[in-house]
Amino acid sequence: MAKQKRNKKFNLGSFVKDLRNAIMKRAINFLVIAVFLAIAFLLVKAYLYRSDYFRLRRVEVRETFLDQKSMLMIKARILNEYKDKNIFSLDLKAIAKSLQSTYQDAKDVSVTIAPPDKLSIGLKLRKPVALIKTDKIYPVDEDGVIIPVSDSSVLDRVPSVEGVKIGYEDRRTRVVRSKNLKTAIDLLRNIKDFKVIADYGIDKVDARDLNNISFYLKNGVEVRVGGDNFRERLLVLAKTLRDPRLMMDRIKYVDLRFGDAVIGPR
Repeated sequence: MAKQKRNKKFNLGSFVKDLRNAIMKRAINFLVIAVFLAIAFLLVKAYLYRSDYFRLRRVEVRETFLDQKSMLMIKARILNEYKDKNIFSLDLKAIAKSLQSTYQDAKDVSVTIAPPDKLSIGLKLRKPVALIKTDKIYPVDEDGVIIPVSDSSVLDRVPSVEGVKIGYEDRRTRVVRSKNLKTAIDLLRNIKDFKVIADYGIDKVDARDLNNISFYLKNGVEVRVGGDNFRERLLVLAKTLRDPRLMMDRIKYVDLRFGDAVIGPR
């Protein structure tokens, strides 16, 4: 005789009760952890903001194109205003904005805390890479921005660019809108990658004709590079300049526009 199978009744009420208890237990655990973390956060915050260990005593100025005197002035200015104040309470954005207003030619200003007692300031000033000579001399940086330069001796090492007209539209940013200047700066940027060329020094770049750009070394030798493929053509020039048989005092120009270097005698 077959045994009758007994179906066990599912107790829904007991299941709901067990589920509710499990949820409540987990919720209580989360609440306890949250309260613990909140208390720990408040205690750490109180320690950081009230401890004498985290009061401003030092200022570091880094990544800058400034002379020693200017760097010391920045340090003194910050310390005079914020010394012994808690470093976590300082308004870093306000300090950066104040420095930006003083150094309007700054490309980037960053202010960060360096616990326990130091403020780190990054002040990157725009550095002149070329000179535009018209009725006046306009130093420009790698972005084509006209910048003030207080030390005129710096300009002696900066090449001039011919064929550029001052026609910037935005008087606030002072950006020179010139394809000729942009191309000349690109050429100068590529030249920096070849030490053997850069060591001769660049006197000027003639960018009047974008298809036939040339530049002049400090010793007066003209280098004709055309209007494109600067890196490949400068590589040919670098190899040529490394030739020990080369007599620079007898060379008038080096033409790189035809693949090989064509040397024109004086």
